[in-house]
Amino acid sequence: MLPIWSLIYVLVLFVSFIATSMAVYTMFRLKRRIRTCVFYATYAYFISRTVYSLTRAVVLAAVVDQFFQANSTWMEIDSLRDVSAFSPLTDSSNDPTLDAPPNVVMWFLLIGDAALIAGALWMLVLVLELVRLARKAMDRGSIREARTIKYYGAAIMVLVLSYFALSFVLSTGRTEGTMPNTMTVSFYSGRFKSVLITAISIQSGVILLVATAMWFLRRRGRNFESVDGELTTSPLYMRLKRILSVYCIMSLPYIAMTWLSLICSLLDTECPSVLLGIATILYFASGLAFAIVMVGSQQCCYACLLPADEVRTAQLHLSPSPKHAQSPVAYPVFVNTDIESSSLLWGQLGQTMHDAQELHDNLLRSLIVKHHGYEITTCGDAFQLAFQSIADAVAYCLDVQLELMNQPWPVEFVDSGLPGSLTVSIRTKHVPLTKPKHMYLFHGIRVRMGIHAASEAEGQLFHQVHPVTHRTTYVGLSELIGREVSDLGNGGQIVVTTPIAKWLESQALADTEWSNANPFVVQDLGVYRVADLKIDLGLAEVLPLALKDRRAHFQSIANVQSRKSYTRHDSTAYGLVGSPRDTLARLV
Repeated sequence: MLPIWSLIYVLVLFVSFIATSMAVYTMFRLKRRIRTCVFYATYAYFISRTVYSLTRAVVLAAVVDQFFQANSTWMEIDSLRDVSAFSPLTDSSNDPTLDAPPNVVMWFLLIGDAALIAGALWMLVLVLELVRLARKAMDRGSIREARTIKYYGAAIMVLVLSYFALSFVLSTGRTEGTMPNTMTVSFYSGRFKSVLITAISIQSGVILLVATAMWFLRRRGRNFESVDGELTTSPLYMRLKRILSVYCIMSLPYIAMTWLSLICSLLDTECPSVLLGIATILYFASGLAFAIVMVGSQQCCYACLLPADEVRTAQLHLSPSPKHAQSPVAYPVFVNTDIESSSLLWGQLGQTMHDAQELHDNLLRSLIVKHHGYEITTCGDAFQLAFQSIADAVAYCLDVQLELMNQPWPVEFVDSGLPGSLTVSIRTKHVPLTKPKHMYLFHGIRVRMGIHAASEAEGQLFHQVHPVTHRTTYVGLSELIGREVSDLGNGGQIVVTTPIAKWLESQALADTEWSNANPFVVQDLGVYRVADLKIDLGLAEVLPLALKDRRAHFQSIANVQSRKSYTRHDSTAYGLVGSPRDTLARLV
């Protein structure tokens, strides 16, 4: 009979061998420059996969040869052996009168089994190291990394050699070229079954670990970070996502079919041969898939795996073309943020404040993508951002204030009782039937925010690229006003200038789709004079509708004059006030 499945297996394994060999060669050229556990675990994994693909291809070539000879002294010729290659999973189907396989087949089979287990262990190490990096955001240092690499290598070597030695003893204990009946059964089923169970158990653990790690990163907001000055999906998160994708597509069907085959053997029933064959092909091709997504060119993989709401950001980050500049090029809307009482919190809480600010930073960066913003720079806990439109800027600030209420702040931070960390619950006169979405007025870090829209009337706004961060920065009166406004508010308050307030008023009065999607309340604060710049600024306060009761907790801004009593100073160089109004917009 023509062994269709076995021929396909040999071809797929050969292609996988070429791909993993190229991956090994590529990493070999880099290994003197990169000395990390992640790199060496990846390197060792591809070495194991290369050996596995080669040895399995050789053994399957021997199996194909037996099929073409039409009879065999050491294996049965039937469709079951074709679809399941050289490794049937049932004991009862083996003929105890068969001779032992040739020594070369035995050696290649055992080496392939050792490489299979080694590859699974190195992938487990790789995922553990990626998770550790994602949690701690730093490596161990060159000395400790080198020591850890040696520990990993020694441990896996001992485990693999122990298995290899045990398998060699069990599988080659024969006399005069003939294997006893018990050893035949061991070779064909018992030994291979134990290898399969070991390998797929490790791989199942890897899949669960990767899925858990991705859930953890998304929950903690660590699936985004700033890379070379650009906000993008975290490279660690993307690597875990690629690993999980390959496992789910290429390996998970084989793992499921293996468990199904073991169950069928216990029930003395046949496993669907077509499904087993397809799953085996995918599994043998997994080395090719891993080589592409982990070592090959990443742009295609990156774009294919990106969520829809990140496509724009990814294109901007990946494209070197100047026309894809992400920063606003005309008159941006500036958003400046700062943490209330941050110096006191850092001085009193130390590591706890570090963890809290990490949550803060990750949240602010993750929402930038959603609202099409641009991170100009950060200084300590302060962010300077730019947006293309007032709608994006205000929606971003409203979203940040709401999401800060839902972050898993450290218990030590919440219970510290320090200014800027106190939790204030929303008071209601009735008992809600369901848990409200927003239970707090304040919870966790309190962030003051300021919004100002640059305009031509404020003079020229200069754009330049920072020589170190390669970020677009802005210099001009509009940028100074934006920073001044952010310094005036309280933690949890959004202070805006008159153009922003007027735009919000028009949105509320017109009952637009934007105002319904972003319910807000805005209140006039008065006129603030910036003496150094000789500028009069009309200010207003914006809050999410759900947090409107925060007003009672805010302190009044010093040196703010009522609009009704305001008179223009003769020395005023620029006025940004607008018409007097106590309340600029209604609750929507």
